[in-house]
Amino acid sequence: MYDRCVGLGYHCESTHQIRRITGDDRAHFFDWLDLEFESVVETIAGDFTGVLRPGMVEPFSDGHCALDRGTDIRFFHDFRPSSGRALSQSDIDSQLTAVRAKFAALADRWRGLADSPARVLYVHHDAFDEVTAADLRRLRLVIATAHPGHRFDLLWLRRTPPVDAEALGPGITWGTVAEVPGRWQGDDAAWDAVFQDIRFVSAGRVP
Repeated sequence: MYDRCVGLGYHCESTHQIRRITGDDRAHFFDWLDLEFESVVETIAGDFTGVLRPGMVEPFSDGHCALDRGTDIRFFHDFRPSSGRALSQSDIDSQLTAVRAKFAALADRWRGLADSPARVLYVHHDAFDEVTAADLRRLRLVIATAHPGHRFDLLWLRRTPPVDAEALGPGITWGTVAEVPGRWQGDDAAWDAVFQDIRFVSAGRVP
């Protein structure tokens, strides 16, 4: 039984599906971001201090998002263009203080949850089947080191079964969720199947 389910990327599919399945729409740090596995590991290991540093954020992908060059995190939803559809550097610079404040609050929420008695299921959606069992073990160690005594497990979701599943170790499980071309939300039935035996307490019971 878990008190919370918290997504660790890769992109918006995991945030949408976790909220749909759990009924808990409380925001967490990695929600709606587009980021690589290493960005997750390094951000947690650095206690979130390297994210959105002034002078490190710039328009990316023809202005469709903002790229934090310090962490390689892509922000598609937190900066708004002042005109048209493309972000400018001035848009980012003028909004950076407010966006930094939002993510500082979300980092505080992460710390508060990790340092509470709550039991948490962290979900990493490996949307391109890029990481390994050793990577997941490293992620688990980083979280456990940052928050001694934290009660948590990791769920590794891929498109295809991992070849090294036997090397995952305790506290880490895996599942598969098929890609649905043209539907960024993913395959509802596949996500439901992965979560069918996972139980959560009421979303409102953990501060």
